[in-house]
Amino acid sequence: MADERADTHRRAGARDALAAALKARLRTEPLDKVTVTELTRDCGLTRQAFYYHFPDVRHLAVWVFESEVAGRVRAFASEEGWADGLVRLMLYMRDNRSSTLGVLDGLGRSGLERFLFGQMRPITEDVMDQDGGGPARTQDRVLVVDFYTSAVLAVVLRWVSDGMVEHPYRVVGDLEIMLHGAVRESVRRLDARATPPRRAQGR
Repeated sequence: MADERADTHRRAGARDALAAALKARLRTEPLDKVTVTELTRDCGLTRQAFYYHFPDVRHLAVWVFESEVAGRVRAFASEEGWADGLVRLMLYMRDNRSSTLGVLDGLGRSGLERFLFGQMRPITEDVMDQDGGGPARTQDRVLVVDFYTSAVLAVVLRWVSDGMVEHPYRVVGDLEIMLHGAVRESVRRLDARATPPRRAQGR
């Protein structure tokens, strides 16, 4: 058992070392110029150790992106913090432009969209719950969460496609204006639709 734990720690340590080496390289060169030889030399690992964990540098970049983005998204699972958290996420993507674009190449736009949707959906659900609660019917709850998650995600993906030029504070500020009260109103209307009209009182 102790040997298994030690082996797990060694594997995690190797992945973390490769991730740190990649991020250091990406500060001065694009992803497609980074080689396995450079990374293993930078962190003192063998090529065999690299290929034990990742088939190529692009897959390493995807792993780094997914791990770090997932951590950032989980860090702001509250209504008060979602906007600041989304700004931090977008700043990370912009500051790590080469890695973000490399992930687009590795996952494809649809793959990146599925990943970010899965990460952001619980946050949308928390925002809805703290904004007065969700619809009474389960199917309406799913509809609201999926709709607003997709709306926010579409804005973020368009920002990426446009070169991540506009400052994240401006993008998220616009989102806040559009979402303020909109989720609550959607819940109200869906609940009103689901509630059968009362029968008129007999005379």
